Amino acid sequence: MNTHPLHRDVRALTLGFLSLGAQAAPLEVLAAAAEAGFGAAGLRISGRNPGDPWPGPGAEDDGFERMRARAEALSVRISSICGYYISEKTTPSHLQANVDAARRTGATLIAQSCFEPDLARVSGLLRDYARAAAAAGVRIALEFMPMSALKTIGDAQRVIADSGARNVGLLIDSLHLARSGAGAAEVRALDPGAILLTQLCDAPAVRAPSTTLFDEAMSGRMYLGDGGLDLAGLVAALPADAEIELETPVVADAALPAAQRARRAAQKARAFFAAHFA
Repeated sequence: MNTHPLHRDVRALTLGFLSLGAQAAPLEVLAAAAEAGFGAAGLRISGRNPGDPWPGPGAEDDGFERMRARAEALSVRISSICGYYISEKTTPSHLQANVDAARRTGATLIAQSCFEPDLARVSGLLRDYARAAAAAGVRIALEFMPMSALKTIGDAQRVIADSGARNVGLLIDSLHLARSGAGAAEVRALDPGAILLTQLCDAPAVRAPSTTLFDEAMSGRMYLGDGGLDLAGLVAALPADAEIELETPVVADAALPAAQRARRAAQKARAFFAAHFA
């Protein structure tokens, strides 16, 4: 029996840390990913901004090396790390810390958000950031979000072009894509090589007027197939070898143990791909 070329089993998907909550500790994410059958995990390795508290382990001592060793023992690839945002508080040394974390954990991708309104400064920071990442064998996936400084695909593309960086591409989040007014057609029009990471969740087709974009992103996401986003269209627009990460922090399941939340995300993903890409 032939399988659809875009079909994914759980082993070919990544469990994003946010699926287990914004403060999910890296070792907990790795363990939950392994128990649920994911082949990879995306980890947050620091607070969003310098000085933010974080449950660790982190840069101190051998924290990142312990993450790498644990991932190898569990046969779970660390696909990406999230560290400091690009913001008014961010300096080149903070971005270098992101690169160092990726190198030490063995991740080849940094998922990077941007809340610095001075886009000329962003391009300058990104130029040197990308150079340091390239030296470490790491790429940077720049995320656009309607509530961030990079609100659309076009915003992210312009900053990347202005930086001149060749190892920086796009992070496409299905919720942010929809709320930016774009969809599968815009993704299909992109150079496939420009898409470094795609994060999938479901949500209502239209955001509730009483909910802010940020609140919806943190507490309004749904498992695949439970909402009204065109997820099948988005997946069909991606290259066949796209890195796909689940980012489904379902509030109703927030009190469940991490492994159980990961298993639910896996079950829903399995049903979604069976329904649309069997």
